[in-house]
Amino acid sequence: MIFFLIWDKFKASYVFMGCAIAMVWLGVIETEDILNSLSNTTVVSIFLLIYLTSIIHSHFPLLTWLDKFFKTAKSPRMFLFQMTSTVAMLSSVMNNTPIVALFITYVYDWSKKAQVSPSRLLIPLSFAAILGGMVTVIGTSTNMVLNGFLLSNSQPILGVMDYIYPGLAVSFMGIVFLTLFSHRLLPSNPISQSSLDEILREYLAETRLLAQSPLVGKTITEAGLRNLNGVYLAEIYREGKLLPTVSPDDILKPEDRLFFAGDIQNIVEIIKQYEGLVWAKNAQFEISEQADVVETVIPANSMLHGKNLKQMGFREAFDASVIGIHRNGERIKGKLGEIILQAGDLLLLTVGPHFKDRIRTGKDIYMLKWIDEKPSVSKSKRSIFLGLMLLFMTLFIMGFMDFVMALMLMTATAIILGMFGTKELKKQTNIELLLVLGGAIVVGKGFINSGGAALILTPLLDLVQAFSPPYIIVMLFLITLLFTSFVTNVAALAIVFPLAFELVQSGGYNPTAVYLTLAFGASAAFLTPVSYQTHLMVYGPGKYKFIDFLTIGIPFTLVYAATALTTIIILHV
Repeated sequence: MIFFLIWDKFKASYVFMGCAIAMVWLGVIETEDILNSLSNTTVVSIFLLIYLTSIIHSHFPLLTWLDKFFKTAKSPRMFLFQMTSTVAMLSSVMNNTPIVALFITYVYDWSKKAQVSPSRLLIPLSFAAILGGMVTVIGTSTNMVLNGFLLSNSQPILGVMDYIYPGLAVSFMGIVFLTLFSHRLLPSNPISQSSLDEILREYLAETRLLAQSPLVGKTITEAGLRNLNGVYLAEIYREGKLLPTVSPDDILKPEDRLFFAGDIQNIVEIIKQYEGLVWAKNAQFEISEQADVVETVIPANSMLHGKNLKQMGFREAFDASVIGIHRNGERIKGKLGEIILQAGDLLLLTVGPHFKDRIRTGKDIYMLKWIDEKPSVSKSKRSIFLGLMLLFMTLFIMGFMDFVMALMLMTATAIILGMFGTKELKKQTNIELLLVLGGAIVVGKGFINSGGAALILTPLLDLVQAFSPPYIIVMLFLITLLFTSFVTNVAALAIVFPLAFELVQSGGYNPTAVYLTLAFGASAAFLTPVSYQTHLMVYGPGKYKFIDFLTIGIPFTLVYAATALTTIIILHV
């Protein structure tokens, strides 16, 4: 399992569920254990929190609130402090990925206005999201999955007060470190000063169809303008209007303006090949004014990862055409429809009228250029939702209501008020994530039931028995940190939890100290861009290199580790 997770050639869900099925076949666990893991209350809670985050993101004017809050930022350092503090606060109660997606746009725009390189701010943005997630038990899926492991092994779970003190400590020290030192450790990559027209000329070429061309009167397919080499027909501008989509059955007309996307050299060959198709001169149509062109990023766990545009039916799914793909700061050349997409890729799109609706509640692509929209529900409904949400949270904190029930009632309130429906539910239910969470929990249980964890840990305990508990805590943190730098947080938990469980069962170790160490170690994903999903989201927009994460990640991890371990040892060892 460890080998395949690090190799990263197969989806984590395949690896975990494959191991789980093998354990059933070997008689280590029962089929019921797999089904129970998928309906684990922690897993249910994670999905309910994802739904609520989507509701808040879709129906509340977060950017308007941010504008008012950040008006007091008179310098880049003050903005950095306010931004990281705000992100940490939001991440303590909301899903990290949409928060970072929202702030990437805001930070990028603020950087241009202040003439500060976005690369000085975007890694701190991603780091702050991780810090805030450690303040509460619901702040990150890592903490909640750990509780899922504990529940599946009939152990007491960690609560709100267990996380709050070490979480606040690492958040405070981390934000202070970023405010004081990040500008010295991060590169100042230049902001592109190119206008949108100049950027698009790299991707789009405008041609004109002469009246005497033999292509006139033919469909796109009949004219041979489908499945071109390294190029495709992206847009048609006709009689003063831009056609919303390009269909294979559209009939070409005289003086149509055809916009081709892809490699410019291939477009030159097409111009030579087709009679009556010429370069447009003195074009009336300006792309920046007529077409809605947006930049987007592919997050981790997106269904686009590992597939190409043709396989996904991208145009039909999103009502948008891809006119450029950037990866690691460079434009990807070749036939766009056949390029295998990766998490962190930047996609430049021309979008149709339905694009906004199709991505609003989705989790497969995030905007980097914000589309300013009015909330789709009335202010009174939003006020009712916020009031009831605060009521349910208060009842939960006071012990009058179960946490899952509180989340269910919040989601039900949104459904009744028309803020969430079956369409949004379908888009926000990530089966891949469900299989990863459930598979990880059941594999961890199987590793314990088989005696494998005890078999590995017993000789290790014999080797370190001369050391006191604080040293053991530090070693457990370092082991978890090593795994979380190369695999996902959940995978790191699945690997190390069985060892931590056996450590507690051996006696002499405070369970709270051991499991908190595991949680904070699994979330110490600061060293590489592949160690956390939001790092991949800022990687392209910040024009970062792998070494940039190591440069700031090593000292930041030392501060994080020292703060977390000191707090845990003082309070619980």
